Amino acid sequence: MGAAPDHVARRVAHAIGFEGGLALIMVPFMAWWMGITLWQALVLDVGLLLFFLVYTFVFAWVFDRLFGLPAAAA
Repeated sequence: MGAAPDHVARRVAHAIGFEGGLALIMVPFMAWWMGITLWQALVLDVGLLLFFLVYTFVFAWVFDRLFGLPAAAA
């Protein structure tokens, strides 16, 4: 039961889109909250971004494997 290539690509795009949106919101907020530059906030956030990028992909992939794809995505 291998994942179809388009399904993997969809999950990669989902993970990158989720993390990109989160970074667009959180990095400026972190910079403002901590009184640092945007670059410093991005550097601080890189570890979290990478962790959650992998986590988002794996979670969605495991969820799809356990519960199947919805009819719209199949």
